[in-house]
Amino acid sequence: MDVRNNLLFKDNSQAEYIQSPNTSGQAQMVVPSYIVMHYTGDSSIEGTIDWFKKIASEASAHIVIGRDGRVVQMVPFNQKAWHAGKSSWGNIVGLNSYSVGIELVNAGKLVRKKGNYVNLAGRVIPDDEVIQATHKNETAMCFWQEYTQAQLDAAAEVSKAIVSAYSILEILGHDDIAPLRKSDPGPAFPMSAFTSRVFGRAG
Repeated sequence: MDVRNNLLFKDNSQAEYIQSPNTSGQAQMVVPSYIVMHYTGDSSIEGTIDWFKKIASEASAHIVIGRDGRVVQMVPFNQKAWHAGKSSWGNIVGLNSYSVGIELVNAGKLVRKKGNYVNLAGRVIPDDEVIQATHKNETAMCFWQEYTQAQLDAAAEVSKAIVSAYSILEILGHDDIAPLRKSDPGPAFPMSAFTSRVFGRAG
């Protein structure tokens, strides 16, 4: 994968692109310094895409990655997507203006109800996709949906292309830049290994 004119390409063809209206467009251009990882809280890429296509959602991301590794771009990388919300990192406030947002289809934190693991919308997640872990910003052990290898591989390839195209300083989680209100991508996401893989660091 590579980035050309702020759009993602794969094998010399533009990657799948579905425009979200929820962007500041040409009015507020972005030179990204960070990649921010998210989970969607939904269980399908179609549902996430439909949500980001609605003006009323007031939300979007540059990239959405399905559990099968499908990659969809929804906002050009030089335009502000609405993925970070109220956020800060170091001296920077408002990460939407400084970052690329990548959403991975994942139900996130789960609860156990009537013998099933369900997300906040009540959708059942198969037992073999669930792990138990403690979030770094919390103290209680909770249930989380695992990420698939296909989407981790796709996310790494997308991130490598973004790092090659822009002066990316760090890969962050939404839970890093908004720790009091967000838990994504959560403990199921292998942030340390993922960052090393993208930047080509050993260990």
